[in-house]
Amino acid sequence: MMGAENLMGLVVAALLLPGVGGAEHTLFHYAPVGDDVTLPCGDVPRRDCSSVSWSFYKGGDVRYTQEVLRGTVSEKSDKASRLSVSSNCSLRVRDLRAGDAGSYLCDQHGDGGTQINVYLSLLSISSPSRVTDLTPGGNLVLSCFLFSYYNAGMCKGYSSLGFSLSWLDEDGAALQNNSRYELIQGSSCNVTLAVRLQQEDNNRKWRCQMHSSTENHVMTLLDFRSTFVFQSPVSDPTVSPSSPEPPAAQLPISRIVLCAALPVMIVIVAVFTWRTDRKRGREFAKAIEFQEIK
Repeated sequence: MMGAENLMGLVVAALLLPGVGGAEHTLFHYAPVGDDVTLPCGDVPRRDCSSVSWSFYKGGDVRYTQEVLRGTVSEKSDKASRLSVSSNCSLRVRDLRAGDAGSYLCDQHGDGGTQINVYLSLLSISSPSRVTDLTPGGNLVLSCFLFSYYNAGMCKGYSSLGFSLSWLDEDGAALQNNSRYELIQGSSCNVTLAVRLQQEDNNRKWRCQMHSSTENHVMTLLDFRSTFVFQSPVSDPTVSPSSPEPPAAQLPISRIVLCAALPVMIVIVAVFTWRTDRKRGREFAKAIEFQEIK
């Protein structure tokens, strides 16, 4: 049996769908993943925000959470550490993540039931390519998604907003299908780029652009940089191809000391041996002379 919270989420989500009544004012906001965003609550008569609450709704899995209650961030929110309420009661969300995409409802209690519903969509780039693929002759695959109220790459309910995703080079020129680039359009909010890499693509930026023709020509950009980690060393053309002369051999100090001391040691041993043999010869001669006297 469906729980009360899920049932409430279904009812509220149905009321919040684009084109369906419920919120007095509906806004659409776009931002890249990782950025910070401020969601407006409109004109709040009392600046202490004690009459303001913020709720979050997620389509698809129909999720509902209370983010701010009576002007204070809820400790039960999984975004609590990244949320704050500004002096004009706007909701500040830091370090945006894909799961933050959805509908944020600002409810001004006791002020005529004024509500502001902000649909937050987030732009994200992902790549299945490995680091070892980022090399001349390798293949780079980049997927650009718009995480919306419904899900990643799902444009349901957004077709009337007139927005699209496209891939640009770092100079802002739109990329087209050719022998080097392949564009795969999954939907207006899901487009994949496949690139056959060349040497000049090292440290090059690839840009995904979200453009809306109806929302005051809103445009959001997100970049990906292809950096070659594994490369063959490039030879310096200024260096002569001939082999350089080997450096002069240098003996270590210990060998120099040994070479200098060895002859001295040989002379000392020779002198000592000569003196010893001479002494023994004298003693032997005396012994023989003593025997003859006897």
